[in-house]
Parts: sequence; structure tokens; C-alpha cells
Amino acid sequence: MNVQPDYSKLAAIKVHFEGFRNNAYQDGGNVWTVGFGSTWHHDHNRKVRSGDFVTQQTAIRWMQIDTANFIAEINRYIKVPLNPDQSAALVDYCYNRGVKNMLRTQLDELINANPNDPRIRNEFINTGLRDRLGNLWWGLGRRRRAEAHLYFTGQLKFDWPRWG
Repeated sequence: MNVQPDYSKLAAIKVHFEGFRNNAYQDGGNVWTVGFGSTWHHDHNRKVRSGDFVTQQTAIRWMQIDTANFIAEINRYIKVPLNPDQSAALVDYCYNRGVKNMLRTQLDELINANPNDPRIRNEFINTGLRDRLGNLWWGLGRRRRAEAHLYFTGQLKFDWPRWG
């Protein structure tokens, strides 16, 4: 497996940007979400929908399931070994955007060619800034910057100056 994240940093970035909500809500793209950003109700094998409720313990379990699924899927496309911080950043990106959306960018090609290519930073920062309705969201901009920072420095950073 080429993608093996630092789970403590991955959990920290997910929890920071997803937060915890025990009642299902529609995210910025009108997708039903619950817990720490889960869109799949693992206990009933279906999408999350209005009225769903989870405890924090259940949300943590679902986050672990979602993470394992994303890691397995990402490993189908990333052919070079990443360090744990690079892996955590990429897994968070895919957790938020989906692997199919990652494949629509150049991230996988750039990483597979050279995981230290500085162009990867721009690919993180400049993709996935819009919700499913096409609205530009500063929260997504902060998250992409945090992912790029983690990927290249191994450090978590959540405070970024707002763009103009």
C-alpha cells in the first residue's frame, strides 16, 4: 500500500473541517450528511437522509469505515509510496471531494510522476473550491490550503488569511 496516513493528523483535519453533528443535515451541495461528514449510513447500508441521528461513538466508527474505504480506493491509483503526512492530506482531500473528483484533477498524475513536485500544492489549493452547486466557498479554500500545507510540511495549520 502506497497510501498509509498518519491517522492522528487525518482525524484532526477531518474533525476540524467537518465538525460533528449528530442530526443529519444538508451540506453546501444539498447532500445529506451526519456525524463527521458521513454521507453513507453504514448501519442501514444506504445514503444518509433527513431524520438520521448518530452518536459520537457511531460517527467515529463510520469515519473509520469511510477512511478505510477511501484508502483502499486511492491505493488503486497512487503507484508511488507517500509518507504518512502526504497520505493524510490526500485521504482528507478525497474524503471531502471523492476519489472520482481527484481523478478529474492532475493530482494523481503529478503524485505518481514525482510526489514532491511543487505543482501538487497548486493542484490542492486550486481544485475543489466550489460546492456541488458551483458556489465558491472560503471554508473549502481553507481546507485545501491545510491539506497542501500538511502534504508538504507535515504540519497541521488551520488559520489562513482570507482571499480578496
